[in-house]
Amino acid sequence: MLEATIQQARSFILDVQGLRTKNPCRSVIDIADRIHSIQIDTISVVSRSHNLIAFNRYPEYQEGDVWTLQKEGKLFEYWSHAACLMPMETYPFYVWRRSFYPEELWASFRKWGAENKEIIDEVYKKVKKEGVTNSASVGERKTKSDGWWDWKVEKRALEYLYTTGKLMVAYRENFQKQYDLAERVVPAGVDIEPMSNEEAADFVVETTLRALGIGSQMDIRTYLGRLPARKLWNGKKVEVEAFLDEKVADGTLEIVSIDGAKDQYYTHQSNVDSLLNQNVASDEDPIKILTPFDNILRERHFPEQLWNFEYTIECYVPAPKRVYGYFVLPILDGAKLAGRVDAKVHRKEGTLEIKSLYLEEKSLQSSEGLERLRQGVADFAAFHSCVRIEVGTVRPRKMTKIVRSLFQ
Repeated sequence: MLEATIQQARSFILDVQGLRTKNPCRSVIDIADRIHSIQIDTISVVSRSHNLIAFNRYPEYQEGDVWTLQKEGKLFEYWSHAACLMPMETYPFYVWRRSFYPEELWASFRKWGAENKEIIDEVYKKVKKEGVTNSASVGERKTKSDGWWDWKVEKRALEYLYTTGKLMVAYRENFQKQYDLAERVVPAGVDIEPMSNEEAADFVVETTLRALGIGSQMDIRTYLGRLPARKLWNGKKVEVEAFLDEKVADGTLEIVSIDGAKDQYYTHQSNVDSLLNQNVASDEDPIKILTPFDNILRERHFPEQLWNFEYTIECYVPAPKRVYGYFVLPILDGAKLAGRVDAKVHRKEGTLEIKSLYLEEKSLQSSEGLERLRQGVADFAAFHSCVRIEVGTVRPRKMTKIVRSLFQ
């Protein structure tokens, strides 16, 4: 068993993830190969999460670059832990995954599919005949929409066909899905056969530990979503750990005990030296403002256990119960999750509004920390094409005047 400090573990994870590393990502494909899944999100208070995930690993990234790679057939869109973009070569795993959807679809959608076979067939035939199709070009809404799930029947049919694998998203245009037959979206030469259960089990462990560097049984059960672990190990901790221990016994994995963390972790045998010799976070690196759906944050147990950082995305919390703000973004300072910022981009005005800023670690309150904050916020504003930065509430209050002066 390896013994690692919490500082070594944090630095190693950030290095592997490309957030703090001497081996930076050099393209969007490099990011996807490194972290496997880039979560797609609709919230646009600031740039959408898929853009921020990419920007924080590849500073030359421009908004929307992910869709170019999707259109070129290098990334594909499907359900992983959530709706994500993944490297096209991993497609066989998702063919395996969706083979369970006839029984795993939520009951109402499964029932809807059974009751609407005729319209589903009609929509499929239209796409087959006419090619790339979006929801606006099929059917006609009879009444005004009441919200996200109040789709017209043809839109539901497109999503049903997408979920069950007959259609794929060929690309997005102005964030709208453009559907086509799966066989016309997957490039020639990419395997379209599902993995076996044995291959899928190895894929889950390999992909999770390659993306995170280290992981517990909980990470194996969640990084690619909970469905694979349910099908492979009945979703049970003891069965996942038994499989991982087999990999330890055959020399593939190594058990890692992290000082201060209660769980048992695992890493690839080839990562041992890198884990024990980590120090990639410089005292001069600007802070990074992360999306709540960043790969080190999206499963809330991960930052809580390894950074002692509790996080809730409060846009889903009633306003009176919010503690920090509507869409609070965690701040990465060096190897620490050191604070939070409730920000909003006013695109027409070119203004980044910092509604509230929480400097939770004292390292951010020093003169050096404030300079890292200034640089990181300026980089964040520039990515959004903002020329002005306005600062509202600052905690602790004594830092308000100093912080506001940074952006005047």
